[in-house]
Amino acid sequence: MNAILLKIWNFLKVNNRWAIALVILLLLFGGTIIHFKNKKISDLQTELKVEIKLRDALLDSVKFYKNKRDELVAEKLTIQETIKNLEKMYGQLTADQKDLIERIKQMSKDNSVIAAALIRTEFKVDSLLHRPIPGGPDTRIDTAKKTIEFTDTTNLSPTSKYFKYDLVIGNVLPISAIPKYNGLEPSLLFKHIEIPNEQFAEFHWKNNKKKGYPISFSISNSNKYIKVIGVESYAIPPLDKLVLNPSGWDKFGNFMIKNGRTIMYIGIGAGVGAGAYWLLTK
Repeated sequence: MNAILLKIWNFLKVNNRWAIALVILLLLFGGTIIHFKNKKISDLQTELKVEIKLRDALLDSVKFYKNKRDELVAEKLTIQETIKNLEKMYGQLTADQKDLIERIKQMSKDNSVIAAALIRTEFKVDSLLHRPIPGGPDTRIDTAKKTIEFTDTTNLSPTSKYFKYDLVIGNVLPISAIPKYNGLEPSLLFKHIEIPNEQFAEFHWKNNKKKGYPISFSISNSNKYIKVIGVESYAIPPLDKLVLNPSGWDKFGNFMIKNGRTIMYIGIGAGVGAGAYWLLTK
């Protein structure tokens, strides 16, 4: 074996043109192997990021925080996968996630769904004390009609910007004055209830390059008595920050990824051409 290699070496020393041609061919072959290897690695990395995004979104829980307006914001990662693939993993989905998918399927019959969200909220008042103040909440007692009316429709009380009401209690009598079974039990009439709220929803990229900038959905309510208790969101795949909103380095990286093969072939072609010209003209 060593003798064969030695003969090849001596041959190349004498015929250096062939040595240069062989080097060029080796560079061409090696460059091609490296390119396809890098492409395979890149594809596997992309596939892994997609799987991580999906797993994290399916397992994520709603997170709450205050925004600059002092509003409570609910945020949760967005599901990015085809509906067809999500249907295959139906048994792994929560009830809300299944409901979201069914709604998207129904909508898709008439429109192409780009993004969607399913939000569950509840209005909850832990404690609300009606206390009359000048120009604010008022209590009116009508002895002739035997009613008491509680009203708070102004913006002077601490709660009126969240909860406006006009309630009337009827048949108000001293307990000793109410004959048994006479049908005059006290009653409560909700004349007016208003629950003003401003809701803001958005999709945004999380600043996490390692996980491929996953998409997150957030929603805020201006009314402190309205609380988000469940959020599920969906966006068509692939929505990629590196493609839709790239930085300067990202643009350069995208260019190299898209044109890497062309650049490599141009470089190798130039090298082969230069080598061939040298061989023919020497």
